[in-house]
Formats: sequence, structure tokens, C-alpha cells
Amino acid sequence: MHINTHTAVLGLGNPILCDDAVGLRVAEELERLLSADPIPGVVVMQSTRAGFELIDMLSGFHHAVIVDCLQVPEPVPGRIRELSLADFSGSARLNSAHEVNITTAFTLARQMGAPMPQTVEIYAIEAGDTATFTENLTPQVAAVVGPLAQQLLSSLSRAAVSDCRPVDGSAPQPQVFYPPE
Repeated sequence: MHINTHTAVLGLGNPILCDDAVGLRVAEELERLLSADPIPGVVVMQSTRAGFELIDMLSGFHHAVIVDCLQVPEPVPGRIRELSLADFSGSARLNSAHEVNITTAFTLARQMGAPMPQTVEIYAIEAGDTATFTENLTPQVAAVVGPLAQQLLSSLSRAAVSDCRPVDGSAPQPQVFYPPE
């Protein structure tokens, strides 16, 4: 449990399944950026697991930012969708047929009294290929890793300065970001 820290950034993925690794790559890049420009209270983590594992990883944080790939019909590889717990779908780890999904995990944890983040942002990057065994991302998905990590750094920096947290636990409205051209 991480009671003394404010924000967890969690990159999820499978490091050997092409675009499925994008959450891990964004977390790696954000860690690199934070090593040069640290933000107090921000912890960056990576995981290949989901379901109840997320409770242990995120318990005690006030805010969580989760980055993962998104598998959708007719994807635009590299498109980033900002989602909340209430409206995401399609992530292999955040919505698995073999484990409870993230919304259920958070609900159960809160019912059991676990100190879960009051606000959660999910950045879901549309994948082009999650079936090929490779440690390389497709070019379209790879192109968003740096810009998204930089965007997260800027957002985390602004939040650290203003320390503005919604008191009602409300989530931002879903947004869609398009890959750079």
C-alpha cells in the first residue's frame, strides 16, 4: 500500500505481443522523463497482470493513470482514447474474460474498505497488431509513445502545482486523441 503517495501511473501490456506492449512503453518513457524532471508523489509502475492484481498495485493512491492498448473493430492504430472506469472496453488486461474487469475490481475493493484511488484516468491506445510475437510496436502505435508520455508529464506537473482533485470523485468526459501525422 502506498499511502504517502498521490498518483500512480500504471502501464499495462505484454512485452512480446507487438502493440499490446504500448502501455509498458509509455510507462518506460514517462519514467525516463521523470528521471530528468521528477514530480513528488508520482510513482510509475508496469504490469502484465490485471483483475485483482490492480487492487494491490493501486491501493493507497489518491489518483491513478492507467495506460493500456485497446482492441476494437476497425481500429485507427495509435489513436488514444481517454476513458473512465465507467466507459472503457476492449483492453486485454482491464477487461479480461479470465479475470474480473477493472470496474468490478475497484467496486469490490472499495466495498471491502481498501483505499482505492478516487479518480482514475485510462488512456487506451488503439492497437493495430496484438497477435504477432515481437518486442516492436507497429510504427503508428510507436509514434504516440513519446507524445503521450510528454502529455502525461505535463498533466502530472500541472496537477502537482495546483493540487486540484475533484472532491466528488468524478471522472473526466471521454476524449479521443488522434495520432500525429
